[in-house]
Amino acid sequence: MTRAQPLASGAVLVPFPQFARGLHRFEDYLAEFPLRALSNETIDGLGFYGPEKWVRSLTGNLKLLR
Repeated sequence: MTRAQPLASGAVLVPFPQFARGLHRFEDYLAEFPLRALSNETIDGLGFYGPEKWVRSLTGNLKLLR
């Protein structure tokens, strides 16, 4: 996640923290998220959106990651 910083122009990085797996309502996630620090959480996945060059620099040629 830190390697993706700073974000390229027009890029979006979406982390999927492990604690979110146990929450089944978005309202619960909205209430819980401000109480957590992503730097202290286990991240189960990342979503990348942005310029192709930026995404490729993070995923390489691993097609399942694009």
